[in-house]
Amino acid sequence: MIEFISEKSNGSNLILFVHGFTGGSDTWSFDGKVSFPSLLLQDKEISDNFDIAQFTYFTKLTNLFAKVSNTSKLLKKLFGTSHGKLRSNSSIEEISNLLRTEFRFRLEKYDSVFVIAHSMGGLVTKSLIIKDLEEKSISKVKMFLSLAVPHQGAKLATYGNLISNNLQIEGLEPLNGFIHRLNDYWLKTSLRPTTKYFYGTSDKIVDKTSAVPADKEVSDVISVDENHSSITKPENENSTILVAVKKLILDYRDGDPAISNFEIQSLSNDDEYSDELFVLKLLAADVHKTSIRDAKEVFLNAEYIRKIFSSASDQKRLAELYKKIKKIYQNSYTKYVHDGIPNSGLLLADVHEQIMKEDKEFLKTLIPFLNAIHKQGMLHQLANSETEAIWWDKNANFASMKESLKEKGYE
Repeated sequence: MIEFISEKSNGSNLILFVHGFTGGSDTWSFDGKVSFPSLLLQDKEISDNFDIAQFTYFTKLTNLFAKVSNTSKLLKKLFGTSHGKLRSNSSIEEISNLLRTEFRFRLEKYDSVFVIAHSMGGLVTKSLIIKDLEEKSISKVKMFLSLAVPHQGAKLATYGNLISNNLQIEGLEPLNGFIHRLNDYWLKTSLRPTTKYFYGTSDKIVDKTSAVPADKEVSDVISVDENHSSITKPENENSTILVAVKKLILDYRDGDPAISNFEIQSLSNDDEYSDELFVLKLLAADVHKTSIRDAKEVFLNAEYIRKIFSSASDQKRLAELYKKIKKIYQNSYTKYVHDGIPNSGLLLADVHEQIMKEDKEFLKTLIPFLNAIHKQGMLHQLANSETEAIWWDKNANFASMKESLKEKGYE
């Protein structure tokens, strides 16, 4: 269930806490007065711009044998305190379905959800995101802060399985098929949200190897001097885990620091890019100079954004976009060669128009700040490559382009 800790009627951003195995509201509490959510709310930027809620579910260690009750208590102590509401334990996958229901009906108004997930709660979140992507929808989860999440399984799950028939423990086993499927899809998709992986240097339950998945980048991995329990319980506003989480959320909301004041770029002069291949192709096809200037300007903006979003995950997302943009071009070019579009200038206009129409649908992306102008520019980035067949005239090739430019006095 969803419990709101702070809610405004017009909020569009939500910070959502998701606890782990045998956890609950107490997962986030240092003591009766101080908690992770309460410390976040002390920051005015957070309290003014974010609602805060927590997702809780039933999770309890079930004993099979009385003689191992002491071991059960030890494991329960290590993992946290149960505060569930359901009558029986559900599998991790089923809990993620419950969370999806909450997103659909209780969290519908939010455009951006920033998830802070601990331990098994991270697998619940991961499953939610993957199901969204499998259904070809962009997840509302824009940032996933993974706190000691057993992406490769938890060692103590193996011992726990000896004394419990808990479906959640089964899902936490290192070689469990569910975890394998999650990781396989997670590695293959380029549409996953921005993810930061925290691990505790004193964590004896989820070690660094498990808390940091195979797709890690150096900038995505953050170590803190905490154990499996204390990583969710900042003591005060100076606790490193709190400072880090707060900064990551605010930096994302404001955009990358390098583009916090991001604006559409303009050409410094009309001669800029005049020798680039994409411009020569347009000139050879008799495209009007006004349209060529527009192509230069969107190309400039695409180049600008490509330099900013240079991480491996962003490059994968951009690669998928390039493929889709090329498909839009190919559809328009097919109409053009069959006389459905009368000339090269209208072909260019048609492709640009289709990109505008598909900006929020076929060309939807998780990369922030990327809009139709950048996507139009990406078309000309493709045209600027000698290996991409992006032409604006029928039966065009490099030889015919050079001949046409020569006839027009450009060479």
